[in-house]
Amino acid sequence: MPNSEDVRLTPGQIGEVLSMRPELVTDQVAIIAITDLDGTITYANDLFVEISGYSRAELVGANHRILNSGLHPQPFFEDMFRTISAGKIWRGEIRNRAKDGHFYWVDTHIIPTFDSLRELAGYTAVRFDITKRKQAEEAFRNVSQIQTAILDHAGHAVIGTRTDGTIEIFNRAAEMMLGYTADELIGRATPALFHDPEEIAAQAQKLSHSLRRSFEPGFDVFVAEAIAGRRSEHEWTYVRKDGSRFPVLLSVTALRADDGAVTGFLGMAVDISERREREAALHRAQSELQNRLADLEFANERIEMEAARQVSLLEDLAVARDEAQAAYAEKSRFLATMSHEIRTPMNGVVGVLGLLKSTELSGEQANLVATALRSANELIQTTSDILDLSKLEAQKTELEIADFDVRELMTDVIGLLRPAAMAKGIELRYELSPDLPSYLRGDSHRIRQVVLNLISNAVKFTLNGSVTLLVDGKVLDNGEVRLRTRVRDTGIGIDQEAVKRLFTRYAQAEQSTTRRYGGTGLGLAICKQLTELMGGEIGVESQFGVGSVFWFKIPLQLGEVPARASTPVEAADMLSLRLLVAEDNATNQFLMRAILEALGHQVTIANNGIEAVELANTREFDAILMDVQMPVMDGPMATREIRHLPSKAAHLPIVALTANAMPGDRESYIAAGMDDYVSKPVDPAKLMDVLGRLLQSSGRTG
Repeated sequence: MPNSEDVRLTPGQIGEVLSMRPELVTDQVAIIAITDLDGTITYANDLFVEISGYSRAELVGANHRILNSGLHPQPFFEDMFRTISAGKIWRGEIRNRAKDGHFYWVDTHIIPTFDSLRELAGYTAVRFDITKRKQAEEAFRNVSQIQTAILDHAGHAVIGTRTDGTIEIFNRAAEMMLGYTADELIGRATPALFHDPEEIAAQAQKLSHSLRRSFEPGFDVFVAEAIAGRRSEHEWTYVRKDGSRFPVLLSVTALRADDGAVTGFLGMAVDISERREREAALHRAQSELQNRLADLEFANERIEMEAARQVSLLEDLAVARDEAQAAYAEKSRFLATMSHEIRTPMNGVVGVLGLLKSTELSGEQANLVATALRSANELIQTTSDILDLSKLEAQKTELEIADFDVRELMTDVIGLLRPAAMAKGIELRYELSPDLPSYLRGDSHRIRQVVLNLISNAVKFTLNGSVTLLVDGKVLDNGEVRLRTRVRDTGIGIDQEAVKRLFTRYAQAEQSTTRRYGGTGLGLAICKQLTELMGGEIGVESQFGVGSVFWFKIPLQLGEVPARASTPVEAADMLSLRLLVAEDNATNQFLMRAILEALGHQVTIANNGIEAVELANTREFDAILMDVQMPVMDGPMATREIRHLPSKAAHLPIVALTANAMPGDRESYIAAGMDDYVSKPVDPAKLMDVLGRLLQSSGRTG
């Protein structure tokens, strides 16, 4: 919150203080600027030049308004001007805009200066960069409700209530902060229990004036702004169970149902005792500076104290940075665990259903198995969407650039989705421009993913009529190809308001869409990020009730036509392979044996990494399928051990079987000595394709 105090400094006195310790001006400790009464900059130090991106020549003579980010409302600046015009120090947090357009936050002190006649002559602004701290605070406030499972690991107190104030969530950090246990409060108390009653009453009066309503001191005081859709963040005094008191910064968010009705409230509280102490220390330092400016022989001592305080602030920022990095690492570990915990049982579900499908079934039984397989695959796709989005947000997705046959890619996608279209009585067709080059260079996997998603959506939302894929490419003089892909449907269409949010996370055209058609609402968000990652753009043109055209454009390079097409290794080329399968899960052991033996291969099972190393060293195999997460010794460690064996087993192809699909997983497996990996649930065709390619390259098939 901005605050102020009286001060009487002349420009000469400010200059004398800065000249005693020039490192404040030049050594990146504080951002310092001096202006005249109109706000025109007359002096800027090196750090001001560095953080703003403007040269000193551009700053000096310019008005401070060039830094305005547009975030703060006009009353914010009016309050600032009233304070400094009255000869008081103004202090507050401001978001500024640098020359290149990026934003940064500064903790600002604006000090009025006076001439020899004690007339107001200008202002000196001393700022400290708090951008990282603000980013860390914002990141924490944006934690999604889907992460409720990790609340107890959060570093902030999280308290959730019903609409009447009854506590429903009281995490471990809240217990440690207030001294109550969750069992004592959940369902039995409201947050008023640990608030100062007088403070609640005072805040009720302020809110009554602000919202033009009458408030009785109670639970409404905490949630009124959140219900009104305003940002609700205030400093409060908490009272622990033992009666001790401390200040907190409390942010309250209203939780709402799909229809907008409030279903509860979520509060996040941060103990700001240390911040208050720092603010008190700053206030004492300012008072001391005011009292001692007449005696400059003590100025050196005061500057050293201020420098020490700045070091402390920098350390605090470093701590905030580390906490933010730790929070991201925790999120990555959580998603990796969820990936493993979901994919491992789904491997068993999909595998058993696949085996069941290959047996003799009645018509009704076959329909039931097909329904179960379809549901399982939808769950797998949902998991993949979430992990894909996580990789993209973490900027860990890397493009795999290679030459590919664009016509083959598009016809493969059409062939894959044609059965689904035929089942709905929809005509699925495609038109490839005759001018489209046959071979292009880019990430064919990601292009396929975007096209597949757009056509799949079109089929899903088209009740009758047709879906058409249109592809053309413009070859530029520099060899670049502008690939343009359009998916046109005669579906339900989208109104213009819904179009605006289509490519955002979890968004669909209307609230009933998920219930009627299914899906996570992540597909188009992923398509947008993938398209932009490839340097392109994506969009939609639609008319409600008539149909839609989804399109994307990406820049590619001309590819080289291969001298001869490579011949894939067929299953018949790999008869009676001796395969060692390292897998600790009994269901997965059964599935892998059933799948591989049905293809004519000999299977030996190892229950953990140690058994896998011993069997590889004592028996002969053609390849090893290695689960990643196993007891006793995991897959990567077992692979390293096998690679150091003195026998020829050290050179066997090793394929990882993994339920993990997070950024960096594949690289870690390759670093451990594995040759490739297949994610769970295991697709037998993909597994045999990987095995065939590895065995072909090692000369073990023919």
